[in-house]
Amino acid sequence: MLKNYLFLVALFALCSCSKQENGQFQLEYRMSLELPPDANPLFTHVFEKAIPSDWNNFLAAHNLSQSNIVKIRPRSVILAPVFTNSISYGIISEIHASIYDLNDPGGMLPIADLYDNIRSDEALVLLPGLADVKDLIKNEEFILKLELNLRQFPGSVSDHFLTVQFDVFVN
Repeated sequence: MLKNYLFLVALFALCSCSKQENGQFQLEYRMSLELPPDANPLFTHVFEKAIPSDWNNFLAAHNLSQSNIVKIRPRSVILAPVFTNSISYGIISEIHASIYDLNDPGGMLPIADLYDNIRSDEALVLLPGLADVKDLIKNEEFILKLELNLRQFPGSVSDHFLTVQFDVFVN
């Protein structure tokens, strides 16, 4: 009985592990932001920027059409300082990245999150979501939004880049 139980547990553990699915192509977008020295820990700080998608050029460069695209998912979302050691990301208690269409803010899709236990002095790697953002990326531009909550005042101004990579899956 115990052997059967251990066999089932091992089988379940092996079946539940899966490798990240990678797309055939990648898209990358970058947003710059400045965190002020007096950013209050009691508030959520929101940074938004309209990002040109360059979608038609991507399709032309890879000899693709809209019908070839199956889905587009977040691959990686990284917040990094412009200059090294300009800030310790340990002051961030939680951070969320999302995108939406300027004409439809209610259709916002989360693309990455990170909660608590943030202990990074270099780049801060968020956990990418599974949302299919194809309908937003195919527009001429979309809004990239970053929300963060702080544990303490930063104390000095710091510049950062939010770099977002998407996997593009084709049929």
